[in-house]
Amino acid sequence: MIMTCLSRLDRALAVWCRRIVCGCLLGLFFLLFLGIVQRFLPFIKLTGYDELIELLFGWMTFVGAVALWREGTLYRVAFIDQLLSPRAGALLEALIHAGMLVVALVFAVYGHAFVRMSSEITPFLQIDKAWWYASIPVCGSLMAIYSTIGLWRALRGHRGSFKVSDGALS
Repeated sequence: MIMTCLSRLDRALAVWCRRIVCGCLLGLFFLLFLGIVQRFLPFIKLTGYDELIELLFGWMTFVGAVALWREGTLYRVAFIDQLLSPRAGALLEALIHAGMLVVALVFAVYGHAFVRMSSEITPFLQIDKAWWYASIPVCGSLMAIYSTIGLWRALRGHRGSFKVSDGALS
């Protein structure tokens, strides 16, 4: 029952990561297109669109990293994987997941502190920049969860992808 819920949550997260990344990318293309149009048609005034570009780019980058982190493809070189013996490969995988967990925890902990300390307001939109920076601790926390699952699997002798939906905790 719990594994079914975790599996559904994992699949939903995967879908939302793709949707967020695609939405941010489409938003970036649209805003950049408007910036180009503005240069050719000077009577169109677009103020503050660069603030939205920063927001979309930040979230797209970190959510995209979560999607790759979830699939276990962000820090994987298949050629090296194939060269190693099964025992050495399992050790390398455990070390990689431990390192990934450290990086994710740094993102989560220091990103949270950074968001709490931020007091900047955007000049045009008058929105707290904490919304821009929140992608760091939110995505770092998700990365830490997937890294913990990957480390758990590596220590138990499983290799490869560490998504919850493939039975990673079993």
